[in-house]
Amino acid sequence: MRILVVEDEFLIAEQLSRDISNLGDTVIGPFSDIGDAMCSLTSADADAAILDVRLGAQTSFCIADQLSLQEVPFVFLTGYTARDVPDRFSQTVIHAKPSPTRSLLLQLHAQRLRFGDADGVQEVMVDMLSYVRLVASDAAAAERLVERVMLQAIRAIEGGDAVTGTLRGLMIALMDHEIARNLPRHFH
Repeated sequence: MRILVVEDEFLIAEQLSRDISNLGDTVIGPFSDIGDAMCSLTSADADAAILDVRLGAQTSFCIADQLSLQEVPFVFLTGYTARDVPDRFSQTVIHAKPSPTRSLLLQLHAQRLRFGDADGVQEVMVDMLSYVRLVASDAAAAERLVERVMLQAIRAIEGGDAVTGTLRGLMIALMDHEIARNLPRHFH
């Protein structure tokens, strides 16, 4: 995924960017200026975003509004509390600084996987594999799990057992089942 990073604390922005890259995603930014970040929304195709609430005297809420309009998942990463965030973002996850980058990415990947607009098998599998790799921390185990999910989805569709309306829904349900069933054995 391409992750927009809006953070004005240099060390946090650099660490976030490094961690995001090391975990397999691409960084857009980081931006410490609201105007620059807003411009990037028109030129860069962000799949998700991590937003610091306050950048100097400004807030990132205008960026969050634009991301909401574009249906791009985002999380807030801040030293502030939920009381400092407008009610229109009450459903947005707020992570306190410092937060592990992996937990931020898990949230963003889960949102993209569950609520994204990719319906093609390849797109769903790529999103699923990215998410499961973060959950599992073991690429081989993640690949085996996604392979099992795909095989189960194929069997369900071929057997006429698929009651879920979309391939995405079916695969997510199967993935959740496989993670719950295999988490204790493979994903420590």
